[in-house]
Amino acid sequence: MQALKENKSIIVTADNFAESIRILEGSDTLFLDIESNGFNFNSNQLCGIGIATTDSFPMYFPFRHADNPEVYGNLSDQQLLEVFRVIDKAQTLIGYNIKFDLKFLEYECGDTEILNFDNKALVDVLVMVRLTEKAKHEQLDLTHTIARDFGAEAAEYDANCKALLRKNNWNVDFSLAPISLLGPYCCQDVFWTRELYFSRKSAIEKTDQGLVWKQSVQLTSVLYDMEYRGVRIDSAYALDGAKRVRARQEAVLKRIYEIAGKEFNASSNQQLGEVFESLGIASPELTDKGNPSWGEKALVRIPHELAGRVREHRTLGKMLSTYIEPLATTEILHCTYCNWGTVTGRLSSRNPNLQNIPRGIINTVEQNLNEEEMLALQGRLEAIIKANKGRISLDNQDLSAWSFVGEETFVDGDPSKFSTRKAFIPREGHTLYGFDYKQMEVWVFLSYFMNEQELAALKDQGVDLHDNSAKAAFHVDDSHPEWKFYRQAAKNLSFGILYGLGLSNLANSLDCTVSEAKTYKADFLNGLPGSKEFIRSVMNKINLTGMVQNRYGRKYWLPKDFSYAGINYLVQGTSADIMSERMVAIHSYLWDKKSALIMQVHDELLVEVAKGEEYVVEHIRTLMEENSIGVPLRVDVEIHDPSWAHVVDADKIKEAQYPAERAKEQTVSLDHECEWKEKYHRLEKELKSISYS
Repeated sequence: MQALKENKSIIVTADNFAESIRILEGSDTLFLDIESNGFNFNSNQLCGIGIATTDSFPMYFPFRHADNPEVYGNLSDQQLLEVFRVIDKAQTLIGYNIKFDLKFLEYECGDTEILNFDNKALVDVLVMVRLTEKAKHEQLDLTHTIARDFGAEAAEYDANCKALLRKNNWNVDFSLAPISLLGPYCCQDVFWTRELYFSRKSAIEKTDQGLVWKQSVQLTSVLYDMEYRGVRIDSAYALDGAKRVRARQEAVLKRIYEIAGKEFNASSNQQLGEVFESLGIASPELTDKGNPSWGEKALVRIPHELAGRVREHRTLGKMLSTYIEPLATTEILHCTYCNWGTVTGRLSSRNPNLQNIPRGIINTVEQNLNEEEMLALQGRLEAIIKANKGRISLDNQDLSAWSFVGEETFVDGDPSKFSTRKAFIPREGHTLYGFDYKQMEVWVFLSYFMNEQELAALKDQGVDLHDNSAKAAFHVDDSHPEWKFYRQAAKNLSFGILYGLGLSNLANSLDCTVSEAKTYKADFLNGLPGSKEFIRSVMNKINLTGMVQNRYGRKYWLPKDFSYAGINYLVQGTSADIMSERMVAIHSYLWDKKSALIMQVHDELLVEVAKGEEYVVEHIRTLMEENSIGVPLRVDVEIHDPSWAHVVDADKIKEAQYPAERAKEQTVSLDHECEWKEKYHRLEKELKSISYS
């Protein structure tokens, strides 16, 4: 039944509580929204819950509002448990950014175990909007989406309510706001979430994206469990690191003042520009308005110690505020994964952004580098500079200012080194394993124009795609003394083509002329029969229809001017959907085990493997290498022990290390095979039963 169009709110009191529960408990599908006095479910509190069925008026159940003289009052803790029981009976829960709401509910539930989301379909309308929306990331929030779909007047309630909250200083703590204000506001959120659900459900059907949407519903459950479980943090190590990095930052600032000959605000680009100009140094970058720029892209291209020191000071400050200091104050990190955060479908994360946590080491004291270490640092610095589309030549004195850029491999016992990843540790009785797709995007690219037999043959032969690319583009083989250089160049070339880089940017990435880049690109594509035709067909389709669709059915709307980006969307989007599909399979497989999926970073999954369950490692690898569209993929497995910063290739561990577990691996794996598949298919059945009309 289509949702009621009349927009009416019901505030639940002790008098109408029983009738409200009666209306809700007969529904398999519930629309939810909560109000809280903050964003952290484990430190802030629930104020109230907004709920509606597919055909009821939204109801607001107030529980944690401060006392105020009005006709409404808070419901009791016992009534809160009754609401939880009603929610638990539903098979489908629908909300806008629903994981946020459910975490508050589960935490409020405590040890009562009344709520269990394991066997429910968790539908995030925000994800549905992402699938059917061309809007920018910052315009995907509920208010902007209501305004786009139903008009600005429909969304005015949000601004009106928030204006009153600010006027009365209730915005700092929503529990201070009266029920008569926050209740109708919450009900409006529920009402419009329901309206958007039905309209976007229709849009998904019209664009033939049902498969990828159903997969996103499954993924929402996986991400919810990952977020709620969280990652264990060595806060003592992070706290010590914060002290060391802060001390280093202060020492660097002192050196900056010495070079400049005066004190100034090193975080101010304007003041920094004045200092550089006084030293006779011009910026190699200009702003959009034609003024000198003194940001990151400029600093990495200025061959002067001051540029390196300022960048070090800023980098250390950003690391402190974004990662190190927050980690120093928590034992379990609950980040948020956004399966709506990118147009391509790639997962993003926030609080913190796990994708940006550096693999490299921070040197917290001045380094006296030998010649070999200088050369290694020069290589790392050149990679950074190329990423910022520039070139630079530094002498040893200038180069030493960049010595804080440490190597990637972490070694214990050196107090001058700090690794953010070392603060990420497994729970007691577990070991952290990393499962990383090898050359995933290139394999996905090939899958668009090669048949399954050709792909399978390449995989069976153990072909390294970057090796092949180097041979095709640069006409060298692995016997060449500069083979590593050419292989890295081939890797840059591969990704440059996949990302739709123009010849100028490709030349910068390869450190060559535009003419040479054109030749390398042509030779690369000539070595992949069918690739040029595929790229041309994608661009033609975008020029004709303004749209392209990946192998899972996810659609992308692109203007003609951006047809060159079509390959990037297809490859990244398909890679993302493979990862999502495999995360669902792994989560289902680990459903009844102590081991758990805890993080996703780029093309890597991190799993806490419980002692005695080491047999799951090879099974997880197998699940990741499988996929429903037949792309042949390989997965490298690493053991991160005792932290994420420590890396051991699991394939190099002797077979005898876990003799008992290896012996029973096959029988145990087969026993669980049926169980996780049964749960997977049960969830599929629940998705099909969702009421849409």
